[in-house]
Amino acid sequence: MSIPPYNPPPGNYYAAPPPPAKSGSGGCWKVGGIGCAVLLVLAIIGGVVAVRSVKDQIAHPVKGSILGTAVSAGKAGMDGALIQKAIVNYHTEKGKYPASLMVLVEDGSLDGKRLHNDLDDSLDPAHQSWRYFPPKEGDPDTTPILEEPYHVTVGNKTQPGRITILLNGKSGPNSSAGQ
Repeated sequence: MSIPPYNPPPGNYYAAPPPPAKSGSGGCWKVGGIGCAVLLVLAIIGGVVAVRSVKDQIAHPVKGSILGTAVSAGKAGMDGALIQKAIVNYHTEKGKYPASLMVLVEDGSLDGKRLHNDLDDSLDPAHQSWRYFPPKEGDPDTTPILEEPYHVTVGNKTQPGRITILLNGKSGPNSSAGQ
């Protein structure tokens, strides 16, 4: 018996089928994706600009801005804490409180640069920004000894402010120690 010859049906079975027809909804997704990518890039650029602006304000505070004044007040508060420690150390060593802050500078207990800060309206570095109220022997730890008055001007409004350091080194109420 013989095998009949193979006769394939007409057509090419080895060729790839034609590609499917393109859907019309893909363009909407592309536009949305590109829009999201653009917004993301703009948000990143805005974030970088904001962070650089804050860093610049911290490094070089501008007194007329709220952030600059807050940075300057923070630095002044740290200086006030160092001045308070020098006052207490002087009292511990000498048995009396210094008559003025310049006594601490002359004594070598304090760097004179700490007496002037960026909150002061006077640009003279020799000007003392801090007001010192020498405590009396036996005064309570809550006695105000240092005060730094300042003001914040935003727009056309000026708000007064005050940093008060107590004998115990804590920040006190914002009231005048000399009154």
